[in-house]
This record gives sequence, structure tokens and C-alpha cells, in this order.
Amino acid sequence: MRHPERASLRRSLIAAVLGLVFVATAATTSTAASSSFSDVPKSHQFYTQITWLADEGFTTGYADGTFRPKDSVTREAFAAFLYRMAGNPSVSLPSKSPFKDVAKSEQFYKQIVWAYQTGVSTGYSDGTYRPEDKISREAIAAFLYRSEGRPSVTVPGYSPFSDVSTSAQFFKEMIWLYTAGITTGYADGTFQPKGNTSREATAAFLYRVDGHPLNNPSLEIPSSFTVSGSGWGHGVGMSQYGAYGMALAGSSETDILTHYYAGTTVKTVAADSDIKVELFGSGSDSRDAVDVIVRSLGDDATDDGQWQMRFYNNGSSSPHTTWTGKNNETLKVTRSGNSVKVTRDGNVSATATDDVSLRWESTSSYQSSSAEDVYVDLYKAGTSSRATHGKYRHGEMTISVPSTSYPRLIVSNTLDLNTEYLYGIAEMPSSWSAEALQAQAIAARGYALNAIKSYGSTCDCNLYDDARSQNFSGWTKESEGTDAYYGKRWVAAVDATNSSAGANGKVLMYGSSIAKTYYFSSSGGQTERSEDVWVSQPGYLTSVADSWSLNSRNPNDSWTYILTQAKAKSIFGLSDVVSIKVTSRTAGGSDAAAKVVTATSSSGKTATISGPDTIRNKIVAGKSPWLWSFSPKY
Repeated sequence: MRHPERASLRRSLIAAVLGLVFVATAATTSTAASSSFSDVPKSHQFYTQITWLADEGFTTGYADGTFRPKDSVTREAFAAFLYRMAGNPSVSLPSKSPFKDVAKSEQFYKQIVWAYQTGVSTGYSDGTYRPEDKISREAIAAFLYRSEGRPSVTVPGYSPFSDVSTSAQFFKEMIWLYTAGITTGYADGTFQPKGNTSREATAAFLYRVDGHPLNNPSLEIPSSFTVSGSGWGHGVGMSQYGAYGMALAGSSETDILTHYYAGTTVKTVAADSDIKVELFGSGSDSRDAVDVIVRSLGDDATDDGQWQMRFYNNGSSSPHTTWTGKNNETLKVTRSGNSVKVTRDGNVSATATDDVSLRWESTSSYQSSSAEDVYVDLYKAGTSSRATHGKYRHGEMTISVPSTSYPRLIVSNTLDLNTEYLYGIAEMPSSWSAEALQAQAIAARGYALNAIKSYGSTCDCNLYDDARSQNFSGWTKESEGTDAYYGKRWVAAVDATNSSAGANGKVLMYGSSIAKTYYFSSSGGQTERSEDVWVSQPGYLTSVADSWSLNSRNPNDSWTYILTQAKAKSIFGLSDVVSIKVTSRTAGGSDAAAKVVTATSSSGKTATISGPDTIRNKIVAGKSPWLWSFSPKY
């Protein structure tokens, strides 16, 4: 609360000092007070403070109507200020000046003596006061601190200013100036303690001391940081929520795709190929055992879900053992060295040194004329917990151990790319509009046709069933909803992009090549160039506007994430972290992804994390690189 008597004392002092500093030093006189100065426009950083000085009658500025905000204040003037702030007390003047460069005839001799006698200023070690020197910012801190009665200060173990060490002569006084809300320092994190104190800074200091302190952040080490951001995913290619928003606004699937993949065209190509998807065996699925069960949707009495399992040894194209069976039998699969061992009901086992194949009824490879809906479930060994995120209706499975370098079981699913595989792509809610679903189907087809060009021996696959490639849940997606209502919507969207009974399908072309159609959930307002996130790619993977992502339909329109102090220290490799800022963004403006994030420790040491994809994965658990702020929590 502002004290009226102290405010009155401050006014008398400020009026006198600023009259001296702002008028006498210019060797001119001012004729009238003014709240407007020709060199202090409303856009000036300290317009409010300087105008306050004039409106309170503390200064009239110069006769030419200027304030000269960048001019400096002297040490003798500041002594006079503090003397008047103390109420112009009587001073017992000594017969000899305490400072060899301050004569008894000096204009401010009494005020300087008072500052010396009260301990506000001791001068310099050589016995001088240097009255006409410009007062430094650290001296301002010391003078004000002492004149305010040397208030209690909790001195932190680190400095809020990069150019002020904890061992600095006036560290405590500068900390008080900061915690009392009298200064924030400079925008670059410095205090510039040896720098002169300008008239505009003096105006700001006095304004804040008079009862308008700043709300400076705490100097404690934060326990955590609340990160605010938008979007989800890597940011390259099509934004799925963006596609949904465009579709709702009336855009066709072609409009959507050619917006997000600049310079591409939609064309129909041959797409009737087999593709191999790893269902189990790497990433979070890396295990030595899995239970496999074939099931049928119908009554067990009529729909028996028949299956065939064949065991192969290395160097042989013919199975050495073939099993047949029907639904609901648990096939316990384990790895034994580089071999695959399967144990069925009755404790009957067989082993393959190469791989094991599983085929089931009503697929193209086994009893294709059957009308049963037969599918395969995979469970974590000995439990009722699913080992994968899907069920599998089409194709056939291969169970193998890839090599001694990758000692784990691999289960892959070989199926038709254009219909069976795409029917199981679970990348977009099937309730969304048809145009968005068709755009997703075309993008997924192009991605798969590019993936089929390569084969990974360690996964026995062309692609994975998760975010490393495309999310594939098979029959779970295709049969989604009551009576497969939503699954049928997705299948219809895939079929709408097919032709020639599924032999051909639409893709995006960039020149003569099928575009690599990367996509993600949503952005913070724009997509990102591939070279900013990963490496340089063809020109269609560029940054485009994506305002459609920023909508209340999107649960990641805005989000927060708690980054603990422990994790922040680990991420940045610092002893502690007191502040985190986005210090560089990709091209595109304020809605661009974070490109460089900088953390500062209590000692002033900094560390950075660079690259949008690295930033999102290290700092916010993979959410997105569209980070807006890091708010410390104490």
C-alpha cells in the first residue's frame, strides 16, 4: 500500500532532483510543465512513466519541449534525490569533506555528506565520490537499497541476469531491485551493471518506487514447467483435422490433397499387389512368446473357423509338418534360439528352423469359397490381454525369428494392398465426411505403394502396423460399429477411390512418381517443410496454411504438458533449469513450429534442443513441435 507521507517526500525530492538533472545540466530553463514531449511519442517504451513524471509536476523537461530520455543522471544528483526522500534531515557538516573531490562549496555538499554519514554511499576506495560521474545501474541499486532501510532479501543461488554473477559486489542489492519490482533488466537477460542510468530509466525506477512495482517472476528453481502448444504429430504433409475441416467447408478429396501436397495431381494407377505388414515383434511388441487363436463370428456349431499351420526348416520349400484345426484353439508360440516352436492343445508341439505359416478359412489362400467371417487374434502369452491393436481377417501370417541380431518373434501379415490392407487402415475416424475419408484412402494407398518397394528382413515386412508406418488394425477397423456401420463407411471410402474391381486405385502423382504422402493429425496453424523437420524431400512436402486444424472439433487445438524439473535437467543436460524459451521457429511466422528451444540454468548457462521432430519427442512426449510458452511452476 502506498504511504501518503512517503509519497509526499518522494515528490519533493523528485521535483528538486529532476529540476536539477533535467534543467540545470542543460544550462536552460523551462517555462511550463508539460505532459507531452516532442521526443517521447506514445509508442515510447517508457511513455507512461515519463508522462507520469510530468503530470505529477516532477519535471517540465527542457525549454525546447524535449525530455531527452537517453541522457544520463549524475551521482551527485542521485544523492540529492535520496536526501530529499529522507525528508531533508539536518546534517552536522564536518570541518573537512569526507571526499577529496567534493569541496565544501560544492552545490550538493550537504546531500553528499548526508549520504556518507548514513551509509547510503561510502564513495570509492581512493577517497573520491566523483560527483559528476554518471551513476551506474549497480550504484542505483545500492543507493536505493540502503535508502529503503536495507530490507531483508532472500539471495538465490543463481542470478536472474546473465552478466551478473552471484559473487558480484552489489549482487544482493540488484536482487532486491529485481524482487521489489523496480527493474526487469534488459530483454536479452542482462542487467548491464556498469552502464549509465538514463533519464528514461530513472523515470521508470521512480515510477515503480512510488507505488507501481513490476510483477517479476520468482527467483526460485521451478518444480516444473507448463508447456502450452497446439496440434499433434510431425507436421509434414496432410493434416487430418485439416482435411476434415476442408471437407466440412465443401472441398473435395482432390481439393484437399492438392492443397496439402502442392504441385501434385490425382491419377489412377495399378495397385493390385501383395504387401507384408509386421503385426508383432518390434517396438513395444518385442517379445519371445505370443498366443494365436483363430476365431469365427458365427455359431461354433456351424461356423468352425478352420485353419492350417505349416512348419518349414531352413533350406526347404516344403513343410515338414502340417497341422489343421478349428476355431478357439490356443496355439502357444515361443522362440527357441532362432527357431519357432508352437504348442497346441494336448501339449503337442512342432518346431520350425525357418518359419511357420498360418492360413485360415474364407481367405484367398485357404477355403476361399467359404462365407464365414474368420479372423485371427494375438494375445500376450498366457494372458487375455491383446498383443496387438487389431484383429486380422485377410491374407495369411508368417511367424519367424529374423536373426541372432534380433532375437525375438516376428508375426507378419501378407495381404492384398489395395483392398485388404487399406480396409484395415485405422488412421481417421470413420464417422468423418466422405471427402476426408477418401483423401485419407488415397494418401494411405500412395504411402503403401512407396513402402512396397522396400523390404526389411529384421521385421519380415514392407511396413509396420503402427505410427512408424501407418496404423493398421485390420478387421477391427473393417468391422467397427454395430453391424459394422462405421467399418462399412471406411470400406466404402476406399472402394470409391478404386476401379477395375480393385485392380487400380487413385494416388497422388508428382511428375512421373507416386508422391510419398506423409500425413499427421493436426498442426498449430501451418504444416511444415520436410527439410525443417527431417531432411529435404520433393517440393510437394512444403509448408502450407492449415487454419482448419485450429478448431474446437480438434481435441489438440490447444493443450498443456507438464515438464518436470527432473526431466528438464535431463533433457538439456543442465544442473537445473530456471527458464525455457522458443528461440527460433521455422519459416512461416508466429504459428510456425519450434525450431530451437533454449533452456537457462540458475548459473546462467544455456543449452539448446534443435529440430522440430527432436523437440516434440524430447520435450513433450511426441505431441507436436507447435510450442507456444513454458510457464514455470514453483
